[in-house]
Amino acid sequence: MGATLSSADKKTRQDLILRLISERPLGTQQDVVTALADEGVEVAQATVSRDLAELGVIKVGNRYLALPHEPGSAGIEVLPSFILSLTQAQNQVVIHTRDGTAGAVSSVLDRVRGLKILGTIAGQDTVLAITSDNAAAEEVTTLITDVCRARTRPAGNIE
Repeated sequence: MGATLSSADKKTRQDLILRLISERPLGTQQDVVTALADEGVEVAQATVSRDLAELGVIKVGNRYLALPHEPGSAGIEVLPSFILSLTQAQNQVVIHTRDGTAGAVSSVLDRVRGLKILGTIAGQDTVLAITSDNAAAEEVTTLITDVCRARTRPAGNIE
């Protein structure tokens, strides 16, 4: 357990939420409240709901993912229109995209916090995503598939 930060300011709390989402498979607002408490930050579920919405965190399947806001950069919402298919190959995921969009897909995947990708390599219409092991590749494949099937929703909604 970390030092008590019960009066953590909003930026500190939101930075901590992003870190926790990238380190743990959190899937409910209560999970986030509990994870924050484990770090010494006491906060109400309503505050977590607002923080998740402000941070642009989305729920994919049963897990939260966060894409840092970068003006002018493609966001996770482009994946369904750019990705044509994906295939897991052991600890790698091969992603076929529309011609000329692999770079944008690669950039989005590299920036998503909580996605277990070590790195990506993009060509013209193919992205190779490398993960640490087969289980991580399976999780990445499932999460990207869920995003492309629009099984996502803003995390700030009441659950």
